[in-house]
Amino acid sequence: MNNGNSSGIIKLGPLVLLAIGLSVFAMHYGASCMLWPVTWGRNAGTSLWPTFGGFFISGVILPFLAYIAVYKGGGPLFTIAARVGPTFGQIFGAFTVLIMGPFFVIPRMSAAAWDALAQVFGWHGAPWIAIFVFTVTYYAICYWFIYKPGQIIDKMSRILVPLLLILEIAIIIKAIMSPIGVPVTKMFTESPFTYGFINGYQTMDLPAALMYAGIIITDVKNRIDPMKPSVELMQKSIGWNLIAGALIGFVFLFFIFLGEFYLGNSSGSVMADVDYARLFMSIVVHHWGTIGGAVFNIALVFAAMTTAIGLTAGVGDYFVEASGNKWKYTTICIITLIVSTLISVGGLAAIVRWTAPILNMIYPPCIALVLFTIFLPKLRGAMRGACWFSLGWGAIEALNGYLGLMGFENALAGLYSIVPGATLGFGFVVWFILGAVIGHFFLSKADDNLDVAA
Repeated sequence: MNNGNSSGIIKLGPLVLLAIGLSVFAMHYGASCMLWPVTWGRNAGTSLWPTFGGFFISGVILPFLAYIAVYKGGGPLFTIAARVGPTFGQIFGAFTVLIMGPFFVIPRMSAAAWDALAQVFGWHGAPWIAIFVFTVTYYAICYWFIYKPGQIIDKMSRILVPLLLILEIAIIIKAIMSPIGVPVTKMFTESPFTYGFINGYQTMDLPAALMYAGIIITDVKNRIDPMKPSVELMQKSIGWNLIAGALIGFVFLFFIFLGEFYLGNSSGSVMADVDYARLFMSIVVHHWGTIGGAVFNIALVFAAMTTAIGLTAGVGDYFVEASGNKWKYTTICIITLIVSTLISVGGLAAIVRWTAPILNMIYPPCIALVLFTIFLPKLRGAMRGACWFSLGWGAIEALNGYLGLMGFENALAGLYSIVPGATLGFGFVVWFILGAVIGHFFLSKADDNLDVAA
């Protein structure tokens, strides 16, 4: 450690910060973030840079800002959500954690891992009991990483992160040195920036960041606590190291994402008919053969596991804080993994299909929380209105998605036609602004209650 600086802030050593940063990278770099950017880069074609620019804002900048918001807001998801008010904190916070945790996203990770290993070992068509045994084993390994929250960063940075990063860098460098094709005309109708932005926030890295931050805070606090700093110095030191570690992690994410966009972009002329895992796998097999395909799937297993670890620990941290330390962290994590096991057995395709609409409900309020907490913390009424209105529009987005899954694709077409930007995925913006204006003029008197809740 190093605290020899004029500000008096206790700064962790470079290697410790690197370990934290690599863990931030690994937790965010789950199965979705590993697979999807390759397809988005391929689809961008000759419009690669504006497409990546949109993705960069929603998939890199906004999630990084979440760590700053956690510092300025005094804590991770529950604390920040409670700043809007106790009702919003309880409803939105718990709903977000359950969706990002045991109900959808964590099961998606183990299902993706099974899918990857099935490709390697030919396990497709295996009986459900084999999938069940694999899933239980998978989550047992996850539990080993998280049962002591103060050791999560050390375990991940020593074991999972190096393997994941080495495999991914090798795949990208090989593809960059020997591109298999050339870019084609973009494969979507919307503007490149819009396409990149909307797909970027579908990774759900922003709400995930609000959960992962709690893990980093616990780790940093455990490292600084032996020095017996004052409460004020502890808070400032945790904030500095939290943001520094997150910055390192997102620098790694930026370059890996950029490499994957380029990797996919150069495949447009020869691989226009496959997407996501099959596209990435095809590129790897082209360069490395069947052994490379096996390595790719192993990397996918690691990527999925790091995200499952981070989200499970985040669920545990959230409910410990929300219950006022009445609930035990380990008990919550075990329950989370049991529920995730039962849902995961349903299969990756079903999970992805039913996850997407509900995720659209979570992201807009998270954007409102982060932006107001960082840039306009004193406009509490505006923040309250923006968050509630964004959540309301998110619910409509989710309803529209589920109606589409049930065969009613145009059920809300009339509403979408009158809301500016709705058909492009930006419908939440007008509600964000409207809610902020209404909240500023009519909800500001609730500030005293909001201060108590926060």
